[in-house]
Amino acid sequence: MLSDLLLLFAESDSGGLMAIGGTFLLWTRVALGIGLVIFVHELGHFVAAKTFGVKCEKFYVGFDPPMKFGPIKLPSSLGKFTYGETEYGIGIIPLGGYVKMLGQDDDPRKMKDEAARARQLQSADDEDQLDDEVSDAPAAELAELDPRSLPAKPVWQRMIIMSAGVFMNVVTGAIFAAIAFFYGVPYTPTIVGSSVPGGPAWQAGVVPGGQVVEIAGVIDEKMRFRDMKTEVLQSGFEDSEQRLPVALRYGDDVVRYQLPMMSAPGESDNRLIGVGMAFTTTLGKSEVAVKKTVADQTLVEADKGAEIVSFNGTAIDTSAAVPSLPFLDYLYSHPTDPVELVLRRTDKSEHTVTINPQKSRWVGIRVAPGAVKALVADGAAEKAGLKVGDVIQSIDGVEQLNVGSLLLRLAKETPVDLTVKRGEQTLSLSITPTDALQTSEPTDTVQRLAAINAYGFAFEILPTVASFDSSNLVEGEPIEPTDVIQTITMLPDNQFSDEYDKEPLSQVVTGLSKPWKISDENTSWGFVESIQKLPVGTRFKILSERAGSGKIVESVVKITDDPDQVRFDRGIALEPYSYTRVATSAGEAMTLGIRESKTRLGDVFRFLKMAVRGRISAKMVGGPIRIFQVAGYEAERGVSTQLLFLTMLSMNLAILNFLPIPILDGGHMVFLLCEAIMGRRVNEEVEMRLTLVGAVMLLALMVFVLFNDLFNIVT
Repeated sequence: MLSDLLLLFAESDSGGLMAIGGTFLLWTRVALGIGLVIFVHELGHFVAAKTFGVKCEKFYVGFDPPMKFGPIKLPSSLGKFTYGETEYGIGIIPLGGYVKMLGQDDDPRKMKDEAARARQLQSADDEDQLDDEVSDAPAAELAELDPRSLPAKPVWQRMIIMSAGVFMNVVTGAIFAAIAFFYGVPYTPTIVGSSVPGGPAWQAGVVPGGQVVEIAGVIDEKMRFRDMKTEVLQSGFEDSEQRLPVALRYGDDVVRYQLPMMSAPGESDNRLIGVGMAFTTTLGKSEVAVKKTVADQTLVEADKGAEIVSFNGTAIDTSAAVPSLPFLDYLYSHPTDPVELVLRRTDKSEHTVTINPQKSRWVGIRVAPGAVKALVADGAAEKAGLKVGDVIQSIDGVEQLNVGSLLLRLAKETPVDLTVKRGEQTLSLSITPTDALQTSEPTDTVQRLAAINAYGFAFEILPTVASFDSSNLVEGEPIEPTDVIQTITMLPDNQFSDEYDKEPLSQVVTGLSKPWKISDENTSWGFVESIQKLPVGTRFKILSERAGSGKIVESVVKITDDPDQVRFDRGIALEPYSYTRVATSAGEAMTLGIRESKTRLGDVFRFLKMAVRGRISAKMVGGPIRIFQVAGYEAERGVSTQLLFLTMLSMNLAILNFLPIPILDGGHMVFLLCEAIMGRRVNEEVEMRLTLVGAVMLLALMVFVLFNDLFNIVT
């Protein structure tokens, strides 16, 4: 965020000033939203306490500890005022809030002093004037308690006071959601636009165009894509080996699957079923194309939001469930052919553009394909006899294979003759492709696996060199076939034009400035994809291991235009599907709001249950920084999405505050239950020590999540 602000301040035009104002308003909304959730929680305590006659000395959003460093005394609040007997303010530390009641203090160091403040010996006349509400308390205790102190109130009243904050969060959370649905909640539907090569959905033969209406027992005809992903994630935490029941609707038909889950690359705890969202035939409204692509060179500002009417003479069928699928299938199945598009701009005018093949850049290295890693159930490859573990030796008699050439050959989707190695055997197979749609690039999200869907097999992409063009060598030893790439580092003395100082191109430079160590996350093909936006001449140092000898070879290479290869993605930016769910009445809005709040409550309970069972990794736990990041993202999407975020935050605050930990509301409730059972208060010394333990636990948790947030930002 700081870098964004610095970039905005660097702009001297009115657009830059407007951006600064917009950013300020956005983060003001974020702060007000989070502050509102805290406010209503404390308001619950405050109103309940006032109702029962408890003196409230402070009402703060945020904490206001003394801020003194040597002789320098800093303000402890952003602002405060006194009205009646209560001081209202905003504390300097935005990590919660509190209501300070007479006779109650969560700071263990002050509990004895606060208990003494609440005690005042009453005269007999004063005792006669005590409120009837405290008449059921022991007389000896009443003689020592200020009638307006919290301890002077009967147990049931104190229970209401302590639980009122949680109650308010639950109620207002449902109200936030109801308002959001009444206003209209935009969401991405669970329409399957593509499946990840080699993933569970791909192996099961899930066809693009269907809409997920049930997953893991959750049934919803208007399910949100993010909720589907959350359900898969949580199911993976509970049992990563289970198969999820998934139902997809295709028109009037429902197709059911039992899908296993796969790990997200580099995140073993993050489970996925491997489906991608669907896209419309509308060009991007904010960005019409990806920078430094052939589409970026062809499409212009006036094309933003334009509708694709036809491609290469084929009209878009707007009556189809997902009209973009035939276009995407053609685009990714014909990477070497120009594509002529007829566009209807937002002003209703039509014009024709030609998107040429996307030329590739390289550093002279071709990488080798590895073994077959997955098959589509009952797909073309499986029917032809191909098995997982087979290694392709040749295709149509061509033996010098590399990943790029193999994919381009398969993209023709004509019958192929393969020679494969299976253990010690060499077999010949013929595969006739099916009409399976190719609606996305033929590689997975980190380019570990590749597949042309019509053939029904996914193969591994290796870091092993298949061939090397020495004309790309700047200095050092030439790279040889069978060398295994270890690390790639962009040299620091590369010079880039000013356009690379701004996003998104600055992100490319920043990402490649760190050593690219080959792994499941940083793959050889991932590197090839990442350099496509860099200028010709950019130099890298490559460390590779020589097969057989184990010698580490150092080579400096440069980027040039690839004379043979083209990319599958041409950089056309399409708008994803986005629906808006609007309640038709206040009653329906409240029903949807209550359902949303129940779902979020269930998510919190489910998370806590898995945390206790040790199924949640530390990096999945977020603190205040991550909360603000997510809050900013949701606020940027609109008021209704921000309200749904506040619903989620309200439910989290409600449940976490009611955990039976001394110093939290739940801890106070435990003490009150003990008092109700025993007929007397818990020993003050015991309560103080337990509260101290709770305070230390809470402080340790806060420090942990804060450092966890900072670590995630740095990494």
